[in-house]
Amino acid sequence: MANSWNVGSIALHIIQNLNNVPAGVSGNMVQIVELAKGFVQNYTGDSISSDNIPEKYQGAVTDYAMANAIDMLNVQGGGQISLGELSVNTDEMLSAEQYRVF
Repeated sequence: MANSWNVGSIALHIIQNLNNVPAGVSGNMVQIVELAKGFVQNYTGDSISSDNIPEKYQGAVTDYAMANAIDMLNVQGGGQISLGELSVNTDEMLSAEQYRVF
């Protein structure tokens, strides 16, 4: 990853790597990334700026935000989620919350 990623650039990266992201998810992507950054910040105990996420945290923030975005896509249902060559039909998937209860 680049040395000077911020919340917006991570959100854009996720949108560009997921196919067919509906407006309901893509419009909230900055907020999804901000929440992921907050999770990583709370976990590590380090202060992480939204404007300049240190390189050592960029992967964790990106992965956590992408997982949350995929979960939101799954909850919306009625289609497929594609990431590169991987494609999954959302009609047959459980959300992360449903899986935890299951």
